[in-house]
Amino acid sequence: MTVRVAVLGAAGYTGGEVLRLLLAHPAVEVVQATSGQFAGKRLDFPHPHLRGMSALRYAPHDALEPCDVLVSCLPSGELLQRWARVAPLAERVVDLSADFRLDAEGHARWYPQNTRPPGLPTFVYGLPEWMGESLAGARFVCIPGCMAHAGLLALIPLIRAGVVKPEVVVDAKTGSSGGGSTPGRSSHHPERANALRCFRPVGHRHTGELEDVVSRVTGVRPTVHFSATAVPAVRGILATVHAFASRPVDEAEVARVLAMAYRDKPFVRLLRPNSAASPFPEPGPLTGTNHCDLAVSVDAERGRIVVNAAIDNLVKGASGTAVHALNLMLGRPETEGLGFRGLHPL
Repeated sequence: MTVRVAVLGAAGYTGGEVLRLLLAHPAVEVVQATSGQFAGKRLDFPHPHLRGMSALRYAPHDALEPCDVLVSCLPSGELLQRWARVAPLAERVVDLSADFRLDAEGHARWYPQNTRPPGLPTFVYGLPEWMGESLAGARFVCIPGCMAHAGLLALIPLIRAGVVKPEVVVDAKTGSSGGGSTPGRSSHHPERANALRCFRPVGHRHTGELEDVVSRVTGVRPTVHFSATAVPAVRGILATVHAFASRPVDEAEVARVLAMAYRDKPFVRLLRPNSAASPFPEPGPLTGTNHCDLAVSVDAERGRIVVNAAIDNLVKGASGTAVHALNLMLGRPETEGLGFRGLHPL
């Protein structure tokens, strides 16, 4: 049976990728897309890659109609303001913002500008590789933050296997699309095009998300030191996790930990030495895909374990995972609609 999906806030970058994926999804009919800025315009007006895919036009946010699934791509804080009006219109909701990723205490600490009113439902954290059973049949799902997502896929297996101490450094490099489609002083092209700068060395909100989710999955709450760096690229994230061994280990053992953790997970791949021209992950070949590439290096003498994780921030880091989670919510094959393999060279 075809599932009727509406996309709230569909004119931004993540909204455009949600539309691209769902318009080609065999079990989905996109029945509505909303935009505050482009109401009345065709879907391809802000998204040229959607030309010829749909005759739909954007509706205003307040004209949202009933649907089976609502996918919200609104900026953080906006779904909270609209929740009372939109919740009765959909049986299931998938939210790509930060509004429901943390519990009430964590949200108040890391997002004090977006007050979350009492009485809201609990959302399942949509990390399919580690929350897949919880996603099956779920009504409300929130999608991880993009840089947190890459760090979690690298970190969880290490903590879960007990091979590292529970204090880690996560350094994430990200392209400009992570800042959204609305230009700001730091994201305006002349300011951002050739930028290579650390924009949040301490205090980034993904710190709390990483600590909270690792704790939920493994039962161990780590101390995470997180930094974010802007790089001269449009798409992509490269997260480098630095951890310290809890006992003597070599690279082969740590690689086995990662390989076993993801052996049945179709979107996570472990790169091995000599497996490609470059054995280390890079976001470029992953552009447009729902894949995460991992690689591990171990300095046995100093007890340091380094895992690099690369993703496309707009797909695996947002819209692709939303579709992956939706597949699991509906009992569909988890890879459905997500078969794109990427391009090389770019």
